[in-house]
Amino acid sequence: MADTAIARRGTRPSADATRDAILTAALDEFAERSFDGATMRAIATRAGVTQPLLNYHFSAKDELWRAAVDRLFASLDRVIAARAAGLRGVDELTATKLIVREFVEFSARNPQLHRIITAESKTDGPRLDWLVDHHVRPIYDATTNRFARLTELGLLPDVAPVHLYYLLTGGAATMFVLAPECRRLAGIDPFADDTIAAHADAVVALLFGSSEPER
Repeated sequence: MADTAIARRGTRPSADATRDAILTAALDEFAERSFDGATMRAIATRAGVTQPLLNYHFSAKDELWRAAVDRLFASLDRVIAARAAGLRGVDELTATKLIVREFVEFSARNPQLHRIITAESKTDGPRLDWLVDHHVRPIYDATTNRFARLTELGLLPDVAPVHLYYLLTGGAATMFVLAPECRRLAGIDPFADDTIAAHADAVVALLFGSSEPER
């Protein structure tokens, strides 16, 4: 991952488990309250550790934020790479539909991803620069290049790839980021497995004009 990824400070299983608990709690706090609203004390409480122990693993909030974001994007990278590896030999349109489905499902299981990007886009500062340069731009470049190839082949509408990218990321994430609103409006659980699958079908159909779910 990125050059600034935080190195492990020990190899003992207990230390690793503590670090993982801290990173999980930090991700939820930053996603719910933004960087400025989250506190090291609240993260320690959520992780079930003392603040001195949290400070042993991460001495500053910015360091913890970057480590949590690194881990989140590493998880996304692994999921998409594993899916793509299983699609070798599959035509590019079918492969793209299946990767889009994987992204929708990841967005449902990890709404923190889009909440953090949205929060940092509001402040538009150095953390957003780091986030884009280290994590978002490689995804954007790979996705828009794929969309451009499919458009040239006549397999996608003649729409600029940047618009397709934001239709994808917005379509994939909004129902899950706004889950409380969705429950009130539609009376459904956005995180139910059948809802996630139906939403993935809908995103694929809207992008590619396909009524047949690819799974």
